[in-house]
Amino acid sequence: MACTITLPYLTRRVIDDVLNGQQEDALLPLVLIVVVVGVIRAIFAVMRRILAGHVSLGVEFDLRDRVFAHLQQLSFGYFDRMPVGQLMSRATSDLQTVRFFLGYGLIFLFMHAFTLVFITVVLLLINVPLTVLALLMGPALVLVAARASKRSHPVLVDVQQKVADVTQMAEESIAGIRVVKAFGQETAQDERFGARAEQAFSRSMDAARLQSFYQGLMGFLPVLGISVVIAAGGVMTINGALTLGEFVQFYLYLAILTFPFRSIGNLIGSAQRAAASGQRVFEILDTEPQLAQPTHPVPLPPGGGHVQLEGVTFGYEPGSPVLRDLQLDIPAGRTVALIGPTGSGKSTITQLIPRFYDPQAGRVLLDGVDVRDVRLEDIRGAVGMVTQDPFLFSDTVRANIAFGQPDASDDDIARAARMAQADTFIRALPEGYDTVVGERGFTLSGGQRQRIAIARAILVDPRVLVLDEATASVDASTEREISRALATVMTGRTTIIIAHRLSTISLADEIVLIDDGHVAARGEHDTLYATSALYRDIHDQGLARPDELVARDA
Repeated sequence: MACTITLPYLTRRVIDDVLNGQQEDALLPLVLIVVVVGVIRAIFAVMRRILAGHVSLGVEFDLRDRVFAHLQQLSFGYFDRMPVGQLMSRATSDLQTVRFFLGYGLIFLFMHAFTLVFITVVLLLINVPLTVLALLMGPALVLVAARASKRSHPVLVDVQQKVADVTQMAEESIAGIRVVKAFGQETAQDERFGARAEQAFSRSMDAARLQSFYQGLMGFLPVLGISVVIAAGGVMTINGALTLGEFVQFYLYLAILTFPFRSIGNLIGSAQRAAASGQRVFEILDTEPQLAQPTHPVPLPPGGGHVQLEGVTFGYEPGSPVLRDLQLDIPAGRTVALIGPTGSGKSTITQLIPRFYDPQAGRVLLDGVDVRDVRLEDIRGAVGMVTQDPFLFSDTVRANIAFGQPDASDDDIARAARMAQADTFIRALPEGYDTVVGERGFTLSGGQRQRIAIARAILVDPRVLVLDEATASVDASTEREISRALATVMTGRTTIIIAHRLSTISLADEIVLIDDGHVAARGEHDTLYATSALYRDIHDQGLARPDELVARDA
């Protein structure tokens, strides 16, 4: 900008000193100086762009890294409320908007501020009355800019939200494409997506109309000021109050000053979009994890996985408890099957043991220690979980099995796979253990995914093994194989089973009946069947094998 400001001064020297015949020999040196100043200006322009790019991309990198790291620390409750598509939009498009402003808008804001102050001083040195006349449009521009900012900000915030809604819809449709196609809802999904895209388009057009109006107005006011200055300056030059060179110099400076004024609209729009995006990004970063690490963590003592829930009350939503003053004691090394009606709280119990959630009342103990007093890493490493719908990453089979134990040896991985009855089919894959499974493991069958998930849980050698409908996705033959493997794995290990198949429940030493958030009964099958009407009903309606139901109906 210093080089840019120098050029009009050199132009005045050429007009007043050279063209008037006072210093004819100075033409070539002045031209050379203009070229040198131009080269220096170009070099600094390149440096400025590199520096601006480094700063903006660096901030985007740091923010994205911080957002991802912070998301890893947030509790399950946050993800229960926040759709994945919203998070994806904030971590990508919103961060890019912030980066664009930092790389261009913020840099130009400082450049324009420097230009405005420096050129105003130079203009005052040339001619005070003409400078005052030229700056009369300044207050009007400030008022228009303030009005534009006030009206644009809420609209731009809404635009970012509508764009996030579109991203969310696209993410859900792609992730659930099998369900969409299975029910023939391609057209309906396309219409729903189109409706959200149209809302984003409509709101974006509202923002565009606002920006077009105010940017046009802010672009016109400086031109109006220049026209007044040309008229007044021309009269002064004719009357001899200004030399021709001073008038041209004044006009060139004013032309340079016009660009910052005309850019105010773009800068305000860019700043408003960045502010709206930054607000959405920092909503994530400002969210405190509900499950904080203990201030003074205690080590998890040696033990076999003794689980106790003492007076536990918990609900996912305030005022709607799922568990009510629940008392449950599972001795170390014992296998317990949790059964009960849908929504009774079976899975919730297993979510509290590894401290995915904290109870609103009561305590959860593992080997005599409150799980809230143990580091999250330690408590999670002591509890292995296998769910009905296991998640596999788009990585090799080996990496998926070793996910909880990255430094595991190949022999340990293969041994865990054999225990899960997965080694045979894994070795039959094109690349064996190095075969890359598709996203979420959809290139494998449900039973294969389930056995890899079981191997992953086995490998970490947890004190407590949770099997939440772990055999629900496999056929009877595979279930028998997995059951034999689980029988070996569960020996001497505390195991909690949630299942609706007799073959799986039969692996348990004891059955605990959960109803309405508390323990309704517990004991062996024969005792419960004889004493609990609810257990008999659940057993007869849902636990019997298909062939038993057919025989009973006959």
